[in-house]
Amino acid sequence: MDGIIGIIILSLVLFFLLIKHLMLKKQIKNISRQLDLLSQGKTEKMLDISLIDRDLEKLAGTLNRYYDRQRYSVACALQHEEHLKESIANISHDLRTPLTVIIGHLQMLEKTDLSGEQIRRIETALHKAIKMKDLISAFYDLSIIDSDHTEPQEEDINLTNMLIDFLTESAPLFERKHIQPEIILPDASVFIYSDRDMVERILQNLLTNAVRYSSGKIQIRLCRSEESRVTLYMDNSVQDVGKFDVDRLFERFYTGDSSRHGESTGLGLAIVKILVEKIGGSISASVESDILSIQLIF
Repeated sequence: MDGIIGIIILSLVLFFLLIKHLMLKKQIKNISRQLDLLSQGKTEKMLDISLIDRDLEKLAGTLNRYYDRQRYSVACALQHEEHLKESIANISHDLRTPLTVIIGHLQMLEKTDLSGEQIRRIETALHKAIKMKDLISAFYDLSIIDSDHTEPQEEDINLTNMLIDFLTESAPLFERKHIQPEIILPDASVFIYSDRDMVERILQNLLTNAVRYSSGKIQIRLCRSEESRVTLYMDNSVQDVGKFDVDRLFERFYTGDSSRHGESTGLGLAIVKILVEKIGGSISASVESDILSIQLIF
């Protein structure tokens, strides 16, 4: 009789242990699933610590405290980044006004009766002041454009007319580099639904970059694909094409040819990429022979 009771008690204990083991496995799987969701950013919910095992509850509590600290650190980093962007924008804005005054006075001095040496020094100071203003403007634009608060204001845009206007206004820029651009446009006007200011800035930066690095030839082609997407191709011949890393072309501060670093801030195409992504487009670059080709899809 005692043996039967012992067997019953042992069976009950084993059954209890089996049930507990199965419940522990289920709760461990549940914690693992919650951790996966947290790591993927699909939830911000803390781990459930109402568990049957005290040690497991302690582990879940420790993980929750660690996650809470991590979340606080990320929030502080994001806040610091936002403050940094605001500071850069404010400082850049404040510096642009005195620089504009300095440039204006230097330009007036150029027109006065000066000696050759004085003119040379004025031209050097003016050149550096303009470069500094361009750099400050680029920082200001980048800090504003890169903000999450900058959202596109969409409207119907005649992209063909906008492109023609830009090319007409840029005629002096082409003349200084002795470039006669080849323009290929479709028979009918091409329209897009996008943010006018952002598209204008994209075209301006792409054109400026093409002229800056062109060795004499620029081809601009606008077309509409069968998928009703609008594509702009901007091809320009460049010297020492091997110096350009197309994989880094849209990185911030990348200037391609290091020997011409002083001619560019390295921010123009980075700003283009940010704006293109904001309006839902895509941009890529490729190099073939001596031609650097940029393809923009709206």
